[in-house]
Amino acid sequence: MRMIRQIFGIETAYKYSIIEMYLKISAYKNILFDTETLFLRIERDNMQAQTGFLWGGAISAAQTEGNYLADGRKMSNFDYLPLNDKRLKPVYLDQKHSILNPEKQEIYPSRTAIDFYHTFKEDIKLLSELGINSFRFSISWSRIFPTGEETEPNQKGLDFYDQILCELEKYQIEPIVTISHFDLPFHLVEKYNGWQSRKVVDLYVYYAKTIMTYFKERIKYWIPFNEMNMVLHIPFIGGGITFNSKENPLQIQYQAGHHQLLANALTIKAGKEINPNAQFGAMLAAGKTYAYTCDPEDVFAALKSERENLLFSDVQVFGEYPKFTTNFFEENHIQLNVIEQDKYVLKENTVDFVSFSYYSSACTSANQEGLEKVATNGFLTVKNPYLPESNSVWQNDPLGLRITLNQLYDRYRKPLFIVENGLGTQDVLNGQKIDDEYRIDYLKGHIQNLLLALNEDGVDLIGYMMWGIIDLTSVSEGRISKRYGVIYVDLDDEGKGTGNRLKKASYDWYQEVVKTNGAAAFNDQ
Repeated sequence: MRMIRQIFGIETAYKYSIIEMYLKISAYKNILFDTETLFLRIERDNMQAQTGFLWGGAISAAQTEGNYLADGRKMSNFDYLPLNDKRLKPVYLDQKHSILNPEKQEIYPSRTAIDFYHTFKEDIKLLSELGINSFRFSISWSRIFPTGEETEPNQKGLDFYDQILCELEKYQIEPIVTISHFDLPFHLVEKYNGWQSRKVVDLYVYYAKTIMTYFKERIKYWIPFNEMNMVLHIPFIGGGITFNSKENPLQIQYQAGHHQLLANALTIKAGKEINPNAQFGAMLAAGKTYAYTCDPEDVFAALKSERENLLFSDVQVFGEYPKFTTNFFEENHIQLNVIEQDKYVLKENTVDFVSFSYYSSACTSANQEGLEKVATNGFLTVKNPYLPESNSVWQNDPLGLRITLNQLYDRYRKPLFIVENGLGTQDVLNGQKIDDEYRIDYLKGHIQNLLLALNEDGVDLIGYMMWGIIDLTSVSEGRISKRYGVIYVDLDDEGKGTGNRLKKASYDWYQEVVKTNGAAAFNDQ
């Protein structure tokens, strides 16, 4: 009745029976309807997020800044990712032609990226015109501590991020800062094999304490690690770890993951002492995993897949490893080096919110032989016969976002935060215009479903960050031509072009969504 009263006035609404109101609304709207969907339709036409909802966009330092040796910065693991299909593969040092030992001259996209190091003022101005009230970016560890082992930070690195914050403050844009976004000083890869070593925990916490002390109350939302669960899937990118053929890779990956969990908890402890009002979030690569059929074997396969995918966020929320890991570690010959103090630190320093990326759902089966597979951002999954493919090849599942939101909120009962969502695909520049209706369709479906999760399901959601809001180099392929943004960057995959920025059609669409606090996502249904 609330929306009826808004249309006709409170007193008028109470004069008529529900049936009479149906008839009057039918005449008013000049439409035919069925009684089961009438009120739902009116409510959705006016559906919004709550006051204070964070509408924004996200980037990472490694994919945008470029200038990889500027002003004292040194190499990171991400700087060694070439423009080829070896980017996501594990690095085995005893095998020929790994990405650390290429057989030919390669192109390294992140070393130049989109030059955000010099264009940040122009880019943030464009974001302010978009109307967003929040912006997620990351700090490059090797720009603050070039090798990771210095005792004094690089002041020029601190100054750069200070300038970014000044620009955001000028436009009243809330910063959401990722401390480590696939960006580890390469010196720590060479000396310690990245996160395999407990020594890196201490070095990371020192780095985190340095930037949290320097920026203090200027940053409320901190994400210590981006997609921590990716250390199991892209170990060199996610953890700076390499292997030898005779080693058990799972042993190294889960040990690296444990060290990241420990560093995450110690960072929360230190951060709360520096700024008691700071909020710290887990961050995972999320997406509902469906069973291919209702065969219990398939359902159980999906359950196991999701349980493993949520392991790291489980520890960050509950402060302890889930019980299934006891047998899982034993079956996979994993012996974690966990001391008693680790357990206390994890239990006492849990996260305030759970953030995640969502691009599409996954599908699995107990027996995948003969089943068609599709790639989702570089990772194969069983093709879901009920989902269409998007322009980016992966399957488009906007309802899957609503399902994922409900799943995570039911599991954790913590505020959630969508910090990555978007469509990576090629755009065609037509003169000075880019009509990316396919991106609008993708974003519209996902924003509609997050609003439904908010308003109909009762999910507690902090905000929505569109990933790669400015075109950037992709993690999975390294190509800038796999574009995510509502702002076009005139560069090709080899870094050639003017670098000029151009607003796409999706810029105007997202601007209206932000302006109406989400309501415009339901327009033209």
